[in-house]
Amino acid sequence: MASQSGVQPHPTSVVVWDIPSAVVAGERFRMKVGIKCSLGSDGSPGSHDSDVCRLTGGDFRIYDHQGAQVAAGKLSGDRWPGTTGLYVAEAEMEAPKAEGLYTWSVKGPQGEGSDAGVPHAESSVGFGVRVVARPDYLVAVEAVDKVSHKPIPGAHVVMHPYRAVTDERGIAEVRVAKGAYKLFVSQTRYLTFGLPVEVTVDMTARAELDLEPERERN
Repeated sequence: MASQSGVQPHPTSVVVWDIPSAVVAGERFRMKVGIKCSLGSDGSPGSHDSDVCRLTGGDFRIYDHQGAQVAAGKLSGDRWPGTTGLYVAEAEMEAPKAEGLYTWSVKGPQGEGSDAGVPHAESSVGFGVRVVARPDYLVAVEAVDKVSHKPIPGAHVVMHPYRAVTDERGIAEVRVAKGAYKLFVSQTRYLTFGLPVEVTVDMTARAELDLEPERERN
């Protein structure tokens, strides 16, 4: 649909990232929102003119699973590194007070959002918000090479829905609610380690990872 000025609105796309894997019920959390014009200044794909289709100051709104607006913001003048026209902003909002997996959405941009007066059509994207109970206990996970017993830094630790990454000592600390979990530890070049864990107190778990077998060369 053309705008009142007679100019055909340019389509846009919305993306979100840096959403926490789990948010404690009722606590505030942050994430990033990015919006990009999908067309160039001449209205054709792939001919993007960043001076014309600048989205600096464009409004966006975030809605919860019931359709209520929970946050709003404006795109900054910064483009995300490595992109030709993805304008970004950080949004902050409050998680629901009940545990569960919720589907929220971001809509934008609203308004012209262009120095040249080129209108931009609104677009939207959905994203998941996993809400968990407040953690009761601390689980320290130590990841080591099964043969050399050397620490493995940068290993991904998952006790769904809680996640962490080991530090240079091969240790990650995960705060979780009381309950039964399957602990997974993974790292490049190693086979994924799995262990059932019952958490009733603060505890330490040791994950000894096996190197992946070398593939036979033809």
